[in-house]
Amino acid sequence: MEQLTKAHDLTQELIIIEDSSGQQDRLGVILTTHGEILTLVQATLADVCSALDKQQRAVAIFRQLEQTTTGPLREQTLRKLMEALLSMADTLENLELYKESQEAMRESQVIGKRAQIENNTSSLHLHQQICASTKETMDARRELDDHTSTLHVGSKIRLHGLINQIMNGKKGTVLGPAINNRIGIQLQGEKRQVSIRIFNIRYWEGPEQNCRTLYDKVEAKAQVEIKILRVELQIQIKKSGNKHIDTALAQYNLGRALWLSNKPLETTQAVEEFEAAILFMTQREPSHYSLSGRYLFSFFRAHYMPFP
Repeated sequence: MEQLTKAHDLTQELIIIEDSSGQQDRLGVILTTHGEILTLVQATLADVCSALDKQQRAVAIFRQLEQTTTGPLREQTLRKLMEALLSMADTLENLELYKESQEAMRESQVIGKRAQIENNTSSLHLHQQICASTKETMDARRELDDHTSTLHVGSKIRLHGLINQIMNGKKGTVLGPAINNRIGIQLQGEKRQVSIRIFNIRYWEGPEQNCRTLYDKVEAKAQVEIKILRVELQIQIKKSGNKHIDTALAQYNLGRALWLSNKPLETTQAVEEFEAAILFMTQREPSHYSLSGRYLFSFFRAHYMPFP
């Protein structure tokens, strides 16, 4: 964070001395990155507001550069504008500014289509589709999590949709918070306690809220994301070959989506993608930032953490 602040201040000073598209581009990248870091885990409201301010400035810079940039650098500028908009959309959503977030997503979609029209070999349209699909999957997962959080200790529920038909319709009480998509239930009139998947739970009192529907929505969104990421991986292999850093990153992204689908077969496939990515990175790019934790955490989580 300190280095980013220094880089920002130095770039601002250089712009005062000589304002150029190169310096503006550098400032936009710094602002986008700074904004993303500020919205990481346990960010305060002040942090999120500061992040939004930086992201809005980055978007303004890249919008201006888009008007004047031509030739080979144009697609890079469009990509940076798209990434700044996508980053800003996430921050706006964190601030519950949903209309503004959707507008930023729509603008990023327009940019992707424009890039495709200008250059039919451009990958920006696919990049935007991937980001939008990932966001939809995360939104669906958050909706499911939000619903689950309303089940508090003492909530009255009934069981539904279990393979063991004898259990269906039984009533019980929630014993604790959800862990790995399961909730502990004390069955009514029995000494037995059971661990039940959240989509097999219905409310006993009050309006029925169907967890299964929300879970199915997450699963459907995840499958769309996986399909698009498989296309991206094949394009990257065709473009750069199997032994390239961009291919390894595409394998990681696909592995992550497979793992988050929460399905046994896809989890196995996720481990295969992680293994391929890590093997290449450790042999060819051992100092790459991705190996600082993201790859290894996902890999060991897929290998050793129990399937939910």
